[in-house]
Amino acid sequence: MKRFWKACILFLTLAIFTVLPVQSAGAASNTPGNIKKLTAKAVSDTSVQLTWSAASNATSYTVYRINTENGALKKIGTTSKTRCIVKKLATDTKYTFQVFASRKVKSKTYKNENGSPLASVSLQMLSPAGVKNLRVGSYGNKTIYLKWNAAKNATGYQVYRYSESKGKFVKIKTTSETSYQLKNLTAGEQYKFMVRSYRKVGSKIKYGEDSSTLTAKAKKIDVSSIRGRLFTGTLKRDATATVVSTGKKLKLKKGTRIGTETTGSSGTVTAYTSAGVKIKISGSNLSYGNLYTTTKYYTKAQKEAFVNMKGYDSPTEYLIWVNHYTLNMTIFKGSKGEWKQVRSSPCVVGKYAHTGVGYAKILKKGTKYGRPIIYFTWSTRLDNGNAFHARIDSNTRAAASGGCVRLADADLYFINNNCGIGTTVIRY
Repeated sequence: MKRFWKACILFLTLAIFTVLPVQSAGAASNTPGNIKKLTAKAVSDTSVQLTWSAASNATSYTVYRINTENGALKKIGTTSKTRCIVKKLATDTKYTFQVFASRKVKSKTYKNENGSPLASVSLQMLSPAGVKNLRVGSYGNKTIYLKWNAAKNATGYQVYRYSESKGKFVKIKTTSETSYQLKNLTAGEQYKFMVRSYRKVGSKIKYGEDSSTLTAKAKKIDVSSIRGRLFTGTLKRDATATVVSTGKKLKLKKGTRIGTETTGSSGTVTAYTSAGVKIKISGSNLSYGNLYTTTKYYTKAQKEAFVNMKGYDSPTEYLIWVNHYTLNMTIFKGSKGEWKQVRSSPCVVGKYAHTGVGYAKILKKGTKYGRPIIYFTWSTRLDNGNAFHARIDSNTRAAASGGCVRLADADLYFINNNCGIGTTVIRY
């Protein structure tokens, strides 16, 4: 009997030592190999690119940030690639990383506990470049539009104006833009400006070199007469209006034509007299008609000052402005704040506001009436839209179309050949 139990114990012992190595060998075969190399490279003052060697049989990698004081690991993320970028780090700080390889077999994940070698990198806050090419983009009515080139690594800019009373430059604006418009200046007075770039990361900030000093004199360019789309209002009877600027009463006779900002309203409406006086009048005194227009044109200086003061922008180097009041199409070349007129001509616009107002853009080009047609609105339902196209009757300057803007052939070909898709079209 004793021999029997000894034999059983010996058999069980052999069985255990036979089975266990088989199981361990199975787990070992599923564990991925080691990551032999890990590199860390700063790609900005707040981000790091990690690159590591592939581990045999690995299906994913987990990236950790190491606290070098206590060895604690903070998980950053998991990826199947052998590189990643770690963002939103603190600048002027040293970081240490480690990556672990894993292999997933069915529903079980096997991790190589050795991990990659550690890799460290110190982030340094980038210094912004100084501001270059400070210039006057354009002059408006007692306004100066400053522009400058974007400075590398800058997150913002500080605009300074020289104060005679303080005897130094005084900061007047902080902006992330590369332009700034100064308003309400004194015509004929000379001003000095400079701009400084800066980079801010968290609570830390670095400044670039000051720009060169710019001296400019404000100008008086009257843009008060520029009107947008108006409708014709004809007085049905003698009536009294109120002058907006003074509050005084103005008597108007039956049959007088004025330009109203709205059409068909019987309430109080804003309008302009033929002399350009802005008034308020009861719409019940009016009968409404087509657009209210003028035979006069704005000057080149007025138009350039106006579009630049308005801050109009375009994704191409051209901007098109259609003015309903003067029945004029003007093409500008440049960029925001620096638009210069290159072409101006009479046009036909939509009667009774069919052309619309506001921003539009060149959407597509084609051929119609034997010449180019350039669409700036489009309806997928109607498969049609408003466009610049050739004149089809004797009208050269009128509110007479169904919504399209009719132009002379030379103007039409200029737009077709120079103004690309996306060009901004302002209908005012």
